[in-house]
Amino acid sequence: MDASLHHFGVLQIEPTDVCNLSCTMCAPHHEGWAQIHGVPKGRMDLDLYRRIVDGLADEECRFDHVIFQWLGDPSLHPDLEEMVAHAQDRLGDLVNYLRIDTNAITLTPSRMDRLVEVYARRPEVPLLLVFTIDAVTAATYERVKGQDALLRVRKHVRHLLRRRAELSGEVNLNVELQFVLQPGNAHEAGDFIAYWSDFLACQGASSGHTDIMIKRLSVGAGGPGQLEADELYERSCTEQGIRAEVREHVEVKVWERRPWESTAGNEAKRQPCPGLWMTPVIRHDGHLMMCCADLGGELDLGSLDEAGFRTLWEGPAALKKRVDHIEGRFEGVCADCGGINWYTTTNEVVEDTLRRRDADAVVGLHRG
Repeated sequence: MDASLHHFGVLQIEPTDVCNLSCTMCAPHHEGWAQIHGVPKGRMDLDLYRRIVDGLADEECRFDHVIFQWLGDPSLHPDLEEMVAHAQDRLGDLVNYLRIDTNAITLTPSRMDRLVEVYARRPEVPLLLVFTIDAVTAATYERVKGQDALLRVRKHVRHLLRRRAELSGEVNLNVELQFVLQPGNAHEAGDFIAYWSDFLACQGASSGHTDIMIKRLSVGAGGPGQLEADELYERSCTEQGIRAEVREHVEVKVWERRPWESTAGNEAKRQPCPGLWMTPVIRHDGHLMMCCADLGGELDLGSLDEAGFRTLWEGPAALKKRVDHIEGRFEGVCADCGGINWYTTTNEVVEDTLRRRDADAVVGLHRG
């Protein structure tokens, strides 16, 4: 049986949808949207978060991993470290690892030290820190991210890498240095790899795994501009000799698959979107969302403060949306989406969904 039937995919928990950057690649923050999900911006209440995580643990909900981030920067939540610690305690046996995606601007050396301390409480639970940096020069950083903060970011990340090197024994505190290739920074992708490779080599043997990810740009859920972004990515990697490889102190990764199943100018027959099975998101107000690409908050399954995860994720509203996709009906927010392409909807997942639909239909007939 496919492993995806044994867990609920990759869970994203949104500590906040507020961000301190205005990256050109991020429409909600670059364009200054007053609301992102159809609700006011905010931070997740820590007590609410604990209730939700406790509920996931009590229901034994398994996930491949948990990401602390959706449409804001999680480091802007003052209790991020406590959130990670609570997830270690309650979900550590139910996930493969925990992950934080951040620009690192507010993760000062003292906060980086705190994250190391949190990790060290339960080192058997792997923690991945993904730092999205996207530039080598200060001018490029400011151009694509809207703020002159590159030197600060480097200082913070380098501090974390040095602190990690001080840990002894087998270390599962892992780091990804991310470069989202896009107009405005494409020319620096190769230099980005060189800069961080040289820094890591100078540090000598380090604890934990480090990779450099040269990532594709996602444009409007596969809408206009996505095809050009994909072509820029492929051309830049070829011209700069960027390829997946393992170096002495770092692994270089590239994103070989295009992010969307279909794009403008590159149409493909839509398949049932794996996001409906594999990308649950918990919004900062505690609502369970059905897809990480749903910026408007249309696929809202309800509050996890009022119902359990399994009740909502396996409930009638979620089942109907999945069956619609299986039967070729792409409506609402899904109508203009290219369909995420970084997971796969297997035949077993489809068959399991249809069995659930048929079982519910039988129950409905008996009740009638």
